[in-house]
Amino acid sequence: MKKFRIDELAAVARVFYTFGDKTRLSILTILAKGEMNVQALCDKLALPQSSVSHHLGLLLAGGLVKNRRDGKRIFYSHADLSKHRLGRKSKLALADSNAAAFGPAELILCTKGGR
Repeated sequence: MKKFRIDELAAVARVFYTFGDKTRLSILTILAKGEMNVQALCDKLALPQSSVSHHLGLLLAGGLVKNRRDGKRIFYSHADLSKHRLGRKSKLALADSNAAAFGPAELILCTKGGR
């Protein structure tokens, strides 16, 4: 049986945290039908722009969605998951953001003497 390193498990925990929110799952479900801008997502989800942008930021950092700019609008779509690197550090983690502490599963891994 293969032993996993703590950093590998932390990367898996990060992905599960990203999937572990109903708003982010709703965004991914909506984007499965095609790309959409933030305002359209806000309308579909009946949420404020700040909330939708926050969740899109986490999905972007996790490599699950991508974006493109068209004038002043930014459109979001599913990322090519065949190129997703689970072990790659997210932009949030590299920036030492508070959002890099992705969730309780990662905290448990870090506090059980694994590092």
